[in-house]
Amino acid sequence: MDLQLNHVGKWQLTLVELVIRFIFPLVLLLVSCAAAAVEFEELSVTELGGEYRLRTVSVLDVPARYVYYVITDYKNIYRINPSVIESKVLPANRDAVVRVQIHLEDTVGPFNFNVNWVGDVEETRLGELKVTTIPELSSFDSGHATWEIRPEGERTRVIHESIQKPDFFIPPLIGDYLVKIHMRDVTFDTFNRIECHANIRLEMDMENDPEQLKVLAKNMRNCMQSDRFEASLDQIIQ
Repeated sequence: MDLQLNHVGKWQLTLVELVIRFIFPLVLLLVSCAAAAVEFEELSVTELGGEYRLRTVSVLDVPARYVYYVITDYKNIYRINPSVIESKVLPANRDAVVRVQIHLEDTVGPFNFNVNWVGDVEETRLGELKVTTIPELSSFDSGHATWEIRPEGERTRVIHESIQKPDFFIPPLIGDYLVKIHMRDVTFDTFNRIECHANIRLEMDMENDPEQLKVLAKNMRNCMQSDRFEASLDQIIQ
């Protein structure tokens, strides 16, 4: 069974938007990214022969250079995926390659997963990234992914594809189905976090008042919903 969704339009964070509009109207401008949501033109998650394939085409309401910054901020991946417990950059065996190590702890339905991933990231051309999983250092038999970050004026089109084959046990039928639903939900959440955090960086570049920067960063925590994000606010605004 394949889980696939194609949609053109905005997925609204309705509850957050209502709270912002009726309870905090005076700070609506500061927290505008919390009410926004990424436009997904395509999102598909499929499984075949133990390989999970993800493809998504989305449009983010922020300039491309800020989106690129957030996606390649490897040491702070937890800001866009709260399941990440640890992330760091390792020495790479080739120039122009960044080797990234990530440790995740996640729950999918009744199943708990403790996952390690190590991969090489290479910018093949401006705005395009190629990611290759290192199986001997990861919880995956194989894997690769691509990112295309394309500027469209003040907005950004992101095309992302990945194929991963886990080496850990996933129960057949119901397990596969739950994993695909989880991958879809995580993708929605991650891309909205990317857009939100990119908007934070954009607003900070435009704002010169240190106190206003603190207010801006703290009001953006709604997009992050991460304990470590709040703990790192001082880092963000420096």
